Amino acid sequence: MEIAGRPKTAIFGGTFDPIHVGHIELLTNIYEEIRPDRIVIIPSGHPYMKEEKGMLITSSEDRIGMLEAGLKSLNLPIEISRIETDKDTPSYSIDTVTELKAKDIETGSRYADGDYYFLCGSDILFEIEKWHEYEKLLREVILTVTPRGEDDVNVILEKKQKLKKKYGAKILISSFRGRVLSSTLIRENPGEYRDLIPEGVYEYITEHHLYERKE
Repeated sequence: MEIAGRPKTAIFGGTFDPIHVGHIELLTNIYEEIRPDRIVIIPSGHPYMKEEKGMLITSSEDRIGMLEAGLKSLNLPIEISRIETDKDTPSYSIDTVTELKAKDIETGSRYADGDYYFLCGSDILFEIEKWHEYEKLLREVILTVTPRGEDDVNVILEKKQKLKKKYGAKILISSFRGRVLSSTLIRENPGEYRDLIPEGVYEYITEHHLYERKE
């Protein structure tokens, strides 16, 4: 799956509206598990799947601001990328990964010759075949899957084997089990769910009047 000594890049994309403790727990546990040399956090610019459902997304600047506030206390090799938020069009994961790799090659980065781990929840494992150019994506990354809540690991392992056999997919199932948290509930009442928001993020939310209800 990976070659010893090669640099590791962990890619963690999402809406992060807002970032919550579930994200923090995933990052810290995955870091201990695979020891990436860098973790690239990629907030989505135009999350087409959510936009198609009519969901309103907080501005990219505010979501990045919350990320900066929530991640600054972590002693991890994190960088926040604007590779998607700088676009005016929806971004597909395969395009983002391809652009990230191309940039590494162009800049002569040592990461260009390394392994790229695509962090995701277990739900993605069962939806990946609906994604744009998913076969190419499965060739380009090591899909790093975190079971959540009451997920049946045996079912996850069965799906992993099917994808591996059919597409030659490289899939790592994390031993960490994440919590199931609702960003929607947090947005509806940040004060009530303050314990689910990383230090500094709640202050950012209140200072910038995010998620305030309009009567």
